[in-house]
Amino acid sequence: MKLFIGSCLLVVLVACSSASSTIPQASIPNTPIPIDAVPTVDPSDTRLTDAQYQYNLRCAHCHGYGGEGQIEETIQQTINLGYHTIPAHDASGHTWQHPDQLLFEVIKYGVDSPTNLYKMNRYDTTLTDEQIFAVIDYIKIWWTDDQREWQAQLTEQFAEMNPYWEESNLDALQGDSEESDNE
Repeated sequence: MKLFIGSCLLVVLVACSSASSTIPQASIPNTPIPIDAVPTVDPSDTRLTDAQYQYNLRCAHCHGYGGEGQIEETIQQTINLGYHTIPAHDASGHTWQHPDQLLFEVIKYGVDSPTNLYKMNRYDTTLTDEQIFAVIDYIKIWWTDDQREWQAQLTEQFAEMNPYWEESNLDALQGDSEESDNE
């Protein structure tokens, strides 16, 4: 929890300290995307093909097959009840305003907040770390070039400010440290 709060504070501080860069704007209204407009992935790219499959299987029922977020017909009701809506992952949402590390934590550990009407499940036992990062890369297909560039800067700044983040969050590194502890 401390890491999550610290990460959020870091994102705010980084965003405020980056005065020289202009934050890109959301570009598309929150409307369902026709199925033929969903980004396609090169079938020979097995990493992104699997990521698209995992996203469609585990995420699209809430976030939309085109990343458009909560369906428009239910947004006002959710807001009227005082809850947060399900975020869009496309260029109209705010997913691109978070570093990869924070997106990874949200997918891996989930979000069970009383301000969310719909709980974000955790996928730490369902997806490998590599699959989680691939899903994040798949989501990036929907962003503008400016949004991808901005988000890459946030990810880099987060890594610089949190050099030990990987050691405490990635299974591969946790497994390595457990093995070396037992030797």
